[in-house]
Amino acid sequence: MTVDDAVAGIAATITGQGLKCHPVRDDAVYPKGVTVSDERMKHLQDSIIERAVFHGEWNYAIRPAPRPGAPDPEPAPARPARVPQDILNHPALTGTPAADLTALAAALQAQFEARLQLQYRTRSGPRRTAARSKTPHGGRRLDVTDHLLALRLRRHLNLPLDAIGALLGVSAGTVSRAAALAGQLLAAARITLPGAPPPASLPRTPADLLAHAAANGIPLTIPENGQAMPEHFRPGKSRTPNDTPETDN
Repeated sequence: MTVDDAVAGIAATITGQGLKCHPVRDDAVYPKGVTVSDERMKHLQDSIIERAVFHGEWNYAIRPAPRPGAPDPEPAPARPARVPQDILNHPALTGTPAADLTALAAALQAQFEARLQLQYRTRSGPRRTAARSKTPHGGRRLDVTDHLLALRLRRHLNLPLDAIGALLGVSAGTVSRAAALAGQLLAAARITLPGAPPPASLPRTPADLLAHAAANGIPLTIPENGQAMPEHFRPGKSRTPNDTPETDN
């Protein structure tokens, strides 16, 4: 059984009262060795989790907010590091003015959410072939701005998927799906992102990428998040006039 099969099986489960859930696949890589402290576990037990009388170890509800008067917990374990959006959203990296990309993300938000809901319904259907569809789901930890950033980093600097994944803190597969979904949203909206010509010398190593960023005043650093930044960037396929992403690495 594949991961997608397991997700589809969960999605097809309906309770006797008609309750359904919408599971999604999370392709993010989480650092090993991160533990939850005893103090935070106690906070969850005392303030967040409501256990049923019958087999409370199995049957419980998660409150949307702590019980009134509950003390604040200690900070949660840090999520995998990534480069912040405001650093990646720079025309020297994307070829697109930052304000234009931000405005475009806002304009595509409704279509982005609708696309995710459509995929939920598709995965919940009775046909297993639909559940195993290769329709990009884009990585649920990435928002619509991240999807556009993935696409533009790919298109403008011709960065490989695993290099973009190292910047965003997700796998190369998630980057591929995110870029594909961004291209589909743009095509459906009949929008072509105007972009500046790529730099005369494309970065071919992480050092080249950092030097390119520094030359443009961008405080870019390579995060430590379990996603390996490749030592050399293999050239991808030649660009096409539109924003349809390639699938090679």
